[in-house]
Amino acid sequence: MSIVEKFTAEDGSTANGLISLNFLEKIEEARTAALKTYEAGAAQLVAGFATIQEARKLAGIAHGGHGFYRDSTKESAHLDRLGGRDFDAEVSLAAVRRTLDAAIWTRLLEQTGLRNMMDKQERDEFDRALRGDDVPEATLETITATFQRLCGEAELIFQRGLARAFSSLDRRFKSHDGFKIGARVIIDRLMSVESGHWHYGGSMEGTFIDLERIFAILDGRQPAPGTLRRAIEADRPGWGPKQSETATRYFKVRVFKNGNAHLWFERPDLVAKVNATLAEYYGEALPDAAPVDASPDIFRNRTNLPAKDLAFYATPGTVAEEALRDLYLSPGNKVLEPSAGIGGLVAPLVEKGCMVDAIEIHPERAATLAGRNLPGVTVRCTNFLGLTPREDYDLVVMNPPFAGTHWMDHVMQGWAFLKPGGQLVAILPASAEVNETPKHERFRAWAGKVGRDRWGRMFRDLPPESFREVGVNINTVVLTMRK
Repeated sequence: MSIVEKFTAEDGSTANGLISLNFLEKIEEARTAALKTYEAGAAQLVAGFATIQEARKLAGIAHGGHGFYRDSTKESAHLDRLGGRDFDAEVSLAAVRRTLDAAIWTRLLEQTGLRNMMDKQERDEFDRALRGDDVPEATLETITATFQRLCGEAELIFQRGLARAFSSLDRRFKSHDGFKIGARVIIDRLMSVESGHWHYGGSMEGTFIDLERIFAILDGRQPAPGTLRRAIEADRPGWGPKQSETATRYFKVRVFKNGNAHLWFERPDLVAKVNATLAEYYGEALPDAAPVDASPDIFRNRTNLPAKDLAFYATPGTVAEEALRDLYLSPGNKVLEPSAGIGGLVAPLVEKGCMVDAIEIHPERAATLAGRNLPGVTVRCTNFLGLTPREDYDLVVMNPPFAGTHWMDHVMQGWAFLKPGGQLVAILPASAEVNETPKHERFRAWAGKVGRDRWGRMFRDLPPESFREVGVNINTVVLTMRK
């Protein structure tokens, strides 16, 4: 039996996309044999090219440096291949190893079904890593460790992909207020008004593929990526604006001449599963909920009561770094941190030489922060919302409680403590930017009016799952305002 026959004699995979240990061992054995065979072949090439060089020296003696012009392009290509010009066995073997391992990882990802669990962004990130120079070696040890982790996170990967897809469909899905999909979503600028085809620079084609994948998996079917996209294109032939309607197993899409579209979800049972998945992914811990019928008066209805359960989630170091990245901080700057917790935002401010007044309502957390003895920091255990404002601070930095709309009260109170020219930076739920309740809209109108940089962008996204290490998947933004 040849070496190739040995490794193709049996499949080794199990049902339902699972991979047996024997199959993984077989893959590693075949990989090792392939690399050794490549090395042997490369060694033969090195020896052969050395022999060719000797032949060239002898040929030089024969022709004495005289030549004859032939079809130089054609002949040179043949001669270069025969002479192994620029051949470097080590470089070539490294490229072979990376290519082989990337193909093995791709095979396993598809064969386990994990690739179907990923959204386009996650698939692209995985593929980008495999195209780099540091492709992990596909040994039994690394394969086992990687796929144990991926299989353990398969549900999270699917939930994350679902949340990303619906956030791309409508930014309001980035919020954490129980925003749920219903029967229909309105999509602005799906198609170009001029061409009648997909809007240039848009990402909705990829989002539709992710939606198809999600609904198929929830329906217990094998995904058929691109079905909806191709159906829409078939219903919109030619060039120019037009109205069209497309129906597939899970969706109905009506596109209007202005390029906007309505997307209907045709399976209520799957819509319920999507909403359950969104709720599970985001969790119930941090609902930022302003009922539609709540009073929009953000001034008269402000409260000095603390948030329910004090709603504490420590600020991870990466979040603090990202929130403070655009600030110009000078030694001696006077900073207020009015929801200081155990100092997640205080410590990096101290590193910049700032003088920080830290306020924390919870006695144990206040004691923990005080016990750190950070230089230039004063700690008070009190309710910030009950303090009388005074314009003393160059900077107010906060990660306030999100529950209800308590964060609005904290931001407005913090604003009152700023000196003219001072800056406020607040880590907030994504709903602060995208929710459309009267109270949210009134708050954004206030922030846009009082801030000095009225034409700048007040909000910027923090990376998804920024707070995952403290137990929540809420999407967050950074609000920046200058007085």
